Amino acid sequence: VVGSLQSVQMRLAQLRTDVQVCTTFVDRCIADVSRGELSAESASMAKYHATELAWRVADSCAQLFGGYGYLKNSPIGKLLVDQRVTRVYGGANEVQLEIIAKGLGFAPQRATSRL
Repeated sequence: VVGSLQSVQMRLAQLRTDVQVCTTFVDRCIADVSRGELSAESASMAKYHATELAWRVADSCAQLFGGYGYLKNSPIGKLLVDQRVTRVYGGANEVQLEIIAKGLGFAPQRATSRL
């Protein structure tokens, strides 16, 4: 059984920890929303981190299942496809990073073309 391998157990433990930490942050953001105190920066952090983590979890699970995990008609394959698009919905994660960077005091620099 794959779950009996120590390397698999360690990877699943890492993912579980990451998900729990992310859930705690998202719960705090929900509480902030209910009090009318959620900042754009915190909202962007939550969206960015949760969607990146969801992708990493789906990708890790697909790897654990081997080739089967990448089949479009497998449950893991469907999860992988579904999670990929979450990094774009609701504002691409690159946009979320720009919002977070502004909170650090950085103004985003745009590339300029000199043609």
